Amino acid sequence: MRPPLPRLLLVAAAWFWLALAGAAMAGPETAQETPQLPQGIHLPLAVHFSMRVLDISKFNETSGEASMTIETTERWKDPTQAFDPKATGFARFDYVGAEAEAKLAAIWTPATEIENRIGEPRSGSLALTMRADGTVTRIRRIDADFRVEVDMTTFPFDRQTLTLSLVTPRHSADEVIFVMNDIDRELASVASELSANSWTAQSLQFVMERFYGWNAKPFVRIKASTQIERRWEHYVLPIFVPFAAVLSVSLFLLWAPARLRGDEAPMTYSALLALAALGFTYESSFPGAISMNSPVAFMVSLGYFYLVAVLLVSMLLTDANFPGRRRYPHLEATIRANIRFSIPLSFLLVCICSVLRSLL
Repeated sequence: MRPPLPRLLLVAAAWFWLALAGAAMAGPETAQETPQLPQGIHLPLAVHFSMRVLDISKFNETSGEASMTIETTERWKDPTQAFDPKATGFARFDYVGAEAEAKLAAIWTPATEIENRIGEPRSGSLALTMRADGTVTRIRRIDADFRVEVDMTTFPFDRQTLTLSLVTPRHSADEVIFVMNDIDRELASVASELSANSWTAQSLQFVMERFYGWNAKPFVRIKASTQIERRWEHYVLPIFVPFAAVLSVSLFLLWAPARLRGDEAPMTYSALLALAALGFTYESSFPGAISMNSPVAFMVSLGYFYLVAVLLVSMLLTDANFPGRRRYPHLEATIRANIRFSIPLSFLLVCICSVLRSLL
């Protein structure tokens, strides 16, 4: 007996809606599918890594941000991408731009990410090379902002280490590891001239470290650290000369004859206000110079105490009836002759020591 037509239509409609629901549920997962690890390889797969720092255009010490142009080179072997050079007539194929992106989307890649990158790159380029033995080389160049750590305790004689943290979050250390050989180290470099003209590049170092992900599996992270040094000679005139000019008031109080000194308090208070204004100028012109614990901040703070100490000593010798003053009338002149050298030289020695401490 044939089933009634309405029942057949009902069953067909039910199958149709189930197929649509299954496609809707499977669609996003299929879109998110990524190529699996290459077949026929021994795990963990070794990915050779190298990096070049092409430029550092800006470095903001207070916010801890650096604008850098970098180029990363990754190389791995994928047997599934090998081909016969005799049949193709080529030993390798090169792709750039959109062609490289399309080719990479169809094959396995380590999908390396820079953890401390801020936002999307301002610009970037991509190149891909595939060799007959299955060696895949990917070269990426990006210009982007990165979050870095800053240490201003030795400003303006400081060296900063700009560290980029690279990791492949898709694969644990049991599946993928980063390696560097002599060829990779030769490719790694840092530009000798930087757009940030107050800095000079010193070195580029790499450290491999292991950490544990959310699933308690070990992962490998690359720490690529670029060390840059501040050109301190650019800061001598705008920082130390105005500072010495403000504190020269103390030399007038110690060395000028009594008939020229007059009322010392207003002069000292004016110097204190000038020193406070100088501190604000430092912070606006050189962010982090005063707000962070630097030698400049220490010298400015010590300058307040120094000016007040000179004023108190001068007033004590001029107006106070200290012990022995009447019995030894030449005692004041002797003390003044001594403190003219001892107090300024002591202050200068402390400042020099704070600077030398930052250099060593």
